Amino acid sequence: MRLFPHLSYANVIATLALFLALGGTAVAGTRVLFTGADVQDHSLTGADIKDDSVGLSVFGKNALRGLAGPRGARGATGSPGAAGVAGAAGPSGAAGPQGPAGAGVTTSTVAGTDQSNYVDLTPLASTTLPSSGDYVIFTNLTVANTGAQNEYLNCGYKFNGVLNGASGVDTTAGATSSGTSAGVVTADGPTTVEFLCRGGGNTTYDISNVTMRVHFLG
Repeated sequence: MRLFPHLSYANVIATLALFLALGGTAVAGTRVLFTGADVQDHSLTGADIKDDSVGLSVFGKNALRGLAGPRGARGATGSPGAAGVAGAAGPSGAAGPQGPAGAGVTTSTVAGTDQSNYVDLTPLASTTLPSSGDYVIFTNLTVANTGAQNEYLNCGYKFNGVLNGASGVDTTAGATSSGTSAGVVTADGPTTVEFLCRGGGNTTYDISNVTMRVHFLG
């Protein structure tokens, strides 16, 4: 009895193809993939890798990092920002000690002595200026011309041995006149100042109510 009553070339080829297919599947099943252990270090090049076949996810985050590039040029300075809101005022500091009071303008008054038949250059009043500085002195006086001639009575202030002229009083014969004599004194230290007058020699005088007002300017 024939085992293959209809065996032909086509049947043989088909049977062989089936065997090889089954055999190939069995062989392939033993090594489906290859791993990094199957690849020798530095044996693969870019030519061995198909384009777009390897995604970035395959590599670590630092695997494809290139060399650092040169530092870029410094950018332009930005415009100033808007001014901030002013902060709250701080607490007031403690009050400092009060300084000494300034001297300012001080005034003193000195009364003179009444004199009849006045003798020229006899002091009518005197005072001592206590310190160096500038002083303005006003002296009021009443002058009775007891002679027969009209005359101008010259007055002034004597200090440091020098007579300094000031305003006097214009008098009329037989009449009484009042006036104010003003002068400026600059003292270099404690100084005695005298107020005195001198006539022209044509008449005589009685002088009264002499009052000196001394103003220290500093």
